Amino acid sequence: ASLLTAATLRCRLHLTLPPNRAAMASDFSLKDPARSSAARGSRHSQHQSIDLSQSMVESGNAFGDPPRARPSWLQRQWTFFCGTPCRAMLGCGTIVLLGLIIFVPIILLVIVPIVVNMFVNATTMTIISATLMEPLPSTMLIDTWVELNNAGPIAAKLSGFNATLVGPKGRDIGWLVFPDVPLDANSANLQHVLSQMTIMNEQAIYEEGLDLLAGRPVTWRIKGETTLTTLGFGFKVDIDKPLTFPGVLLENFQTRNVRINYANASYDDNGHSGMIVMDADLEFSSSSILQFDRIGMLRADLWYNKDANDAEKWGFSKVFRELHGSRLCTPEMNANNKCCKPEDQDEDGVCKEGVEVWKEVSENIGWCDMYDFKVLRGVNRVKASIFLYNSETNGYNLGRWVSQWEQTIISVGPTNKFFLNKVWQGLVTLEAGPTKMFTGGLVDKQTLVQGYDLETGQNCGLTTSSAETCNRGSIISGVNPFVREWALKDISYDVYFDEKIEYDAKFVINALGNTLSVPAVDIQCAASDTFARMQTRPGMLAYTPNNDPRVEGGPSSGFAVDGYRKNTIGGQDATMLKCISREDPGSATDGECEGLDDLLSDQTIPLPKGSTNGTGTYTFFLTATPFPGRAETINTGAHGIDPCVLGIDSLVSFDCCLMTVTTAAACKAEQKGKKHIDVISRGNATMIVDGMDMIVYPVVKLPLSYTEEVVEFDALAETSAVLSAVAKAGFNCDEIKWTGVTAEEACAPNGWGSPCSCCEYDPAINCAEAC
Repeated sequence: ASLLTAATLRCRLHLTLPPNRAAMASDFSLKDPARSSAARGSRHSQHQSIDLSQSMVESGNAFGDPPRARPSWLQRQWTFFCGTPCRAMLGCGTIVLLGLIIFVPIILLVIVPIVVNMFVNATTMTIISATLMEPLPSTMLIDTWVELNNAGPIAAKLSGFNATLVGPKGRDIGWLVFPDVPLDANSANLQHVLSQMTIMNEQAIYEEGLDLLAGRPVTWRIKGETTLTTLGFGFKVDIDKPLTFPGVLLENFQTRNVRINYANASYDDNGHSGMIVMDADLEFSSSSILQFDRIGMLRADLWYNKDANDAEKWGFSKVFRELHGSRLCTPEMNANNKCCKPEDQDEDGVCKEGVEVWKEVSENIGWCDMYDFKVLRGVNRVKASIFLYNSETNGYNLGRWVSQWEQTIISVGPTNKFFLNKVWQGLVTLEAGPTKMFTGGLVDKQTLVQGYDLETGQNCGLTTSSAETCNRGSIISGVNPFVREWALKDISYDVYFDEKIEYDAKFVINALGNTLSVPAVDIQCAASDTFARMQTRPGMLAYTPNNDPRVEGGPSSGFAVDGYRKNTIGGQDATMLKCISREDPGSATDGECEGLDDLLSDQTIPLPKGSTNGTGTYTFFLTATPFPGRAETINTGAHGIDPCVLGIDSLVSFDCCLMTVTTAAACKAEQKGKKHIDVISRGNATMIVDGMDMIVYPVVKLPLSYTEEVVEFDALAETSAVLSAVAKAGFNCDEIKWTGVTAEEACAPNGWGSPCSCCEYDPAINCAEAC
């Protein structure tokens, strides 16, 4: 049985047989049965030993062959342990147990951690949304949703750990506590992380913040050690994951609804004396998933580039203004040759040779406090207070604002948020004012032809006025762009036409009912766009009796009457009309004109409280004076620069070209089909707020309306009862003839000039017939 069951077993048998059996045995051969039969005849009388050796595997062996070698130790152990089925089972179980004891720790301690780290390394982290909040001197709260994509085939839990944020340059920026994170197998896991970040390197986060708030994404690495638990076992893993924060770009940053709050005349800091404080609404938008909330009050410095915001100079190009207005070049940067693009600077920030160096220098004009500041995805609106220094630069800024110019301001901040200070530099658009400070002007018989005596409030008379007291000019109307009262004084404007005008004219005297016509002066005026220098003078508010100061919206309404000047007494029905009445100067009740002297000496224009219903309107008189150097340049005829009307300065003290230019411009407008003259005013005025004087520099384009008396100019009208009855001295559109640049346009084919005004330029036109 053993031979048959163990095929590879070799057996050695030593048989001792009795004589009678030995013969039988010797006759037996397993290899040759025939031999056994032949041997049966032989008999032996003694015992014989037969050595049988047979291999059950190899053929050719037979009993009596030479013995095989002794089995090896391994063979004997195998026979011992596996020689029977029971021994085989017991031996194999022992081997398996030994294998488990040896290999399981190897798998758990070596192979599995390698596999776990492989899956951890394959896991990705993506920011779904992030909010930065509550910055303190060295900490900031981070509220974010992170998507972790688990690449492993089994679920696990990532234990919380201290995560270090490392910047692109390898600098540790800060650290925060990362919470426990459950990870589903082969799926994305959304995890909310609310943790306080401790800042480790302020310079590093400042540099990273510059990129972040310029709209460029920033990738930081999260590093740390933690435990990953899966199938009940915990494995230490190293975390080193890139985490990209999207850039934040504050777009369409607008300043709206600017309102004067108050002025502080006693403020004295940074070389500035006085400050004006304005309220405003800020509006901007962001499309980034990175947000800022619970920031509190945020303060930012304001810088203004006076040259880049000169809209007239650059043709009112918004693209040019925003390009040049966004270039921050402080006086210190300009002095150190650092006004160029960052990529054009060397390691010390100095501009390299041959690069474009910015010429426009920005000045610090104050700061802005933004309350409950936040940056959320979408449109953001923030209340703000703007603190502006009383400076020349701010004078241009405010002057252009009240002129309805859109401007750009550079904001640099914050300046009160510790490690975040000055990480943002952005361009803020200052929306144009809701209305122009000056909305229009009017020239008529009383203001231009007759003139206005500032000492009496009456029109000039031939014998009662002089060149020093008789003023000619324009009534100016305006609307207060702010919702509170303030005042103006010391206005001085250089007024220009919107294009050059060149003409000849005749000053004609018609006497005795037009039976006698005498050409007094032939006038030649060279091409020029200059008009006059317009200035305020004492008495400008008492110019004519055609406005009741008690009428809402009149020149002295509201604040002006009740709070600024007591112009009248006698209650609500009292007016200044009777006080300056030409028809009956003494008709006013005694005492009612007590405020007239104030009006005639007042140099201040009160601006009543502005609002949407038009109650903030006001008017005043501006005196026209010769533009410096204009008379010598423009008057090319024999008349020279002397007073034009018979040389009598009490009639008209203007030179001939200044006296006739308003009529010529009105005739030009009329022939073009317009009812006003377009003029541009450039100059300065002093605004008064809460006792603080601030010079502003408005540039206003406004319509100058005119009446028929300007087109039919009569210098003798109502100057004297006798003269005005028997004679007229002046000119009209028939006496205005276009020459030079004006004639080239007006008298060209399909030109706008009338036949009469072009007859001297175009020989085909007969002046006698045309005029």
